[in-house]
This record gives sequence, structure tokens and C-alpha cells, in this order.
Amino acid sequence: MKKIFVILLLFITSCSHWLGKNDHRVPTKGGVQIPKEAGKYPKVLEKDILRGTLSPFRSCYDVTYYDLAVELNIEEKSIMGNCQIKAIVQNDFDTLQVDLFENMEIVSILKNGKNLSYYRKHNAVFIEIPKMIKDALFEITIQYKGIPEEAIKPPWDGGFVWDEDKNETPFIGVACEGTGASLWWPNKDHPSDEPDSMRLRITVPDTLIAIGNGYLESREKIDSMATYTWLVKSPINNYNITLNVGDYIEIQDTLINTSGEQKLNHYVLSYNEETALRYFPQAREIIHFFEKVFGEYPFWKDGYKLVETPYAGMEHQSAIAYGNGYTTSGRYYIYDLVDYIILHETAHEWWGNSLTACDGADIWLHESFATYSEVLFIEEKLGRLVSIDYLKKKRSRISNKLPMVGPRNVNYWGFDDVYWKGAWVLHTLRSVINNDNIFFRWIKESQKKFRYSIICSDEFIDFTNEETGIDLNYFFQQYLFDRKPPVFDYYQNDSTFNYKWSGVHKKFIMPMDILVNKEHKRIYPSLQFQNLEIDKHSLIEILDKEFYIKKTLVAEKNRL
Repeated sequence: MKKIFVILLLFITSCSHWLGKNDHRVPTKGGVQIPKEAGKYPKVLEKDILRGTLSPFRSCYDVTYYDLAVELNIEEKSIMGNCQIKAIVQNDFDTLQVDLFENMEIVSILKNGKNLSYYRKHNAVFIEIPKMIKDALFEITIQYKGIPEEAIKPPWDGGFVWDEDKNETPFIGVACEGTGASLWWPNKDHPSDEPDSMRLRITVPDTLIAIGNGYLESREKIDSMATYTWLVKSPINNYNITLNVGDYIEIQDTLINTSGEQKLNHYVLSYNEETALRYFPQAREIIHFFEKVFGEYPFWKDGYKLVETPYAGMEHQSAIAYGNGYTTSGRYYIYDLVDYIILHETAHEWWGNSLTACDGADIWLHESFATYSEVLFIEEKLGRLVSIDYLKKKRSRISNKLPMVGPRNVNYWGFDDVYWKGAWVLHTLRSVINNDNIFFRWIKESQKKFRYSIICSDEFIDFTNEETGIDLNYFFQQYLFDRKPPVFDYYQNDSTFNYKWSGVHKKFIMPMDILVNKEHKRIYPSLQFQNLEIDKHSLIEILDKEFYIKKTLVAEKNRL
């Protein structure tokens, strides 16, 4: 199939085309091709290529550990930080790239106590280092400071949120998916490289409490400041690393699963303690269901907590941002059953945090599954008809303006249709497979196979074909790489029901389910009209509640 976009970046095949020692050249846009159909994509800038590409300056090392210390100056809305990066050399190099937004000032970069030379290009920092040999271990420490970007509409745009609670006490958070963790701390800001573990030290006035990912190791007070040290023992996405500051109080809960007793330790604003004690137990039911469908929660060694935030929510690993206001009705409380934020963001602990997309182009692997997880939870609690009603209500949000898989290597995060179209695509796939035992085994095996892994769409598709025993390449080519849904053309006369596919690639062979006088039939449309013999005046129902398609009644003049 000719895709509606081509690869926007062609890698330069020779390392001599990239930056060499003392040669202050950087990767440029040479070779970038913009497809005619890609007018709706954001304009590709050099800074996007530097962020999105695994150039030799980034692929040459693999981060194993970050130790990040950040001190907040709340009055000035500024931070001062120190980040130690430990890594393994993948290929010999003498220059590497880390990322830190250009509005943030670098104070120093040290290796073994010695200053390293560096220069900057947009948000990329190129560090010159004595030649490193493959498989060697090394560490560098970057000291920096500045006023980080402030989020205008968090979490949909990235940045810090400097807010106050109703008592006018500072209430602070940060969310940076898509925009990038490098807006507030230096790191290898590409989704393909997660540290194996991380330590986060947050220093704030001692009248406040600072919450991070993982478990609290210590609290140290010096003069009027307090440093909270949090340890993450599992691999973690850079954009999931977060801090939360406010007048917090801890509330505890317990969950019993097949592995034993698990502790949940949530953090909420002090005046919301009683409300949260009544409200947050729904997290237990959600985790129980997801463990049943996806397998055991991946991060028990880092805990599970909901952390109240001054914005709606975010899937920060083991420290889920919750800012939905403890609502019990309305758009974000589904069918008077469950809080949308708790449900959706908890699903991301499996889809996005454990199984992680290798590029922003593959973000459907996070959001489509997390959204369909909502559907599955509703089906479990309220039945299949209600879950389909939920899907149908959300169908109008699908735009079909761009494919769900976007251009690679340019820091493109295409969030538009990966939620509701993505959920409909998975629902359609379930109908195509037509065997829930296979479908749910595939889901659970996906989590088992790719636990704590980085994965691209192609690898996931290959695994799906293998696990289901069905060649589904045609399906994913249409639904992931083409922006338009299949069109089911049909017409009916006295003795036949006539049907075909249009608006699809040549190898599209998806079956379709219909009801003929309420009797279920599976048909196999092609690109040419076929016909099904029916009784006169038969009632035909096209099951587009089970398949994401566009159906078109073909006028008589177009039936050839």
C-alpha cells in the first residue's frame, strides 16, 4: 500500500556526515521529504529532528540510571538542578547528545570531577568527552538552572503548573508527555531509552510535602528547606518522571492479589482527606480487573499511588496524577460507575508504562489500549450492550484527518485519533478474530512478552499475527497507516444482498458480520460486488456497532 506519508527523515549512512570531534556541525534537514498528503502534519523543524532522531550521538549510549536533584524557588517559578547520568557505551564515540530546553541554563557538565566542553543547538546539548569504548560504563553530571516552561493547558501541553490550593498554599505539578521531559531536566529525551532505575530528590520549603515516583526513601530537613528522596526500581519513561508539591497528607489502602498483600499509599490535599478515603477505594476494583485481563500490575516494587494534582490527570508511573475533583457525575464519571481519570490512567501502567512505544509515531500503543480498557471495564461491570453504547457515544469524536501511526524520527506525537478511533479499531479487531479466548489471550500475552519493553508498531503487528494465528497485516495497514476507514458499499433487491469494499488498499480482506432477519451471517467482501441470496423482503442489519466502517448505500447508477 502506498502510505499517505513517507519517512520524513533519511538517516545519513556514514558517520562522517555527522559531527566529529571538534567539528561543530550537527544533523540538519538534508534529505527530509514532506509528502504531498502531509499538509496537516506540524512543520518539521531542525529541533524536531534533533529530538526525534536516534542519531549516532544518541544511539552510542544506553542510559541505565538517573539521579536527579531539583530545588524549587516557588516565588520565582524557577528550579535549580543536578542530574547524574549513568550509561553503557553502545558504540565508540567522543561526542554524545543529551537534551535540555534552550531556555534552561547549563552551569557545568562534569566527568570524574573534570569539566567537559559542550555546545548547544536548539534543545540539544552536544558534549565532547574523551573517547569512549564499546561496553564501557561511564557517568556524567549536569548542573543547570532556569525558569521551566509553564503549561497553559495541562496535561495536553507540557510544562510546570504553579498553582495554589483553596487555602492559598502552593500546589505544584509538572506534566510533559509529547513536549518532553527535557523541558525541566537534562536527559536522553527519546522514548526508546528508559533508565533501569532512578532516584529523584526534590527540595522545597519545609512547610510543604514533595511527592515523586516510586517509594519515599528519606526526608531530610536543612534550615527551612526539606529534601524528599524517591526511588524508582523499575524502568521508567522519561515523560513519566514527575514531581508534585503541596499541603499533602498520605492515605493508605490495601489490595489483596495472587501475590499477597499490596499497599496503596495515596497523597491528597489535607482538606480532602475524608473525601479521598471514600473515593479512592475504587482504584482497588480497577486494579483487580486489569490484573485479571492484562496480568499482574507491573510496578508493585515501586508501589501504586494516586497523587492529587492541579490539572486533570496523567499516567505518571506509580504516581498517577489525579485532578478530577472527586466527581460522582458528569462527563468524567462514567455511567455513575467509575472515575474516568483513575480508570484510564491506571490502564496506562500496563499500556504505555510497562509496554512502551519506541517513537511518538507509535503512541496508539499507549492510548488505544488504555481507551479500550475503559470499554472492557464497562463490559465487565455493566454488560456488553452498555460498553458498545459507550463506544458509539464517542464515535463522533473521530476525525480521520491523519493516520494513527505518524512520521518517525521527528518527535511527532499524534494524539488526535489514537484514543477513540484506536478503541474502535481494537473493538473491530476483536470482531474480526471472532474468538474472545484468542483475543484476550493475545492481550495478556502481549503484556507478558513486552513487559518493561520498548516496542514499535511493526514488531507488535508481527507478534499479533503469530499469537492469533491470523495474517492481519491487511487490517493494520488500513487502520493504522491510512487515515480513512473502510467503506462498505451495499444495495439490496428482492433476492440478493450485494456488497463490496471501497476506499481500501488492494489486499484488504476483512470479513464483515450482518444480520439477515436477525440471523447472524459472516460475509467476505472483496473490491468487487458479491451477492448473498436472501428471501424476498428480508431485513438486513449491517453490524457497524461491531466494526469501525463507513457504510454506503450505493445508488442504482453506480452498481456496476
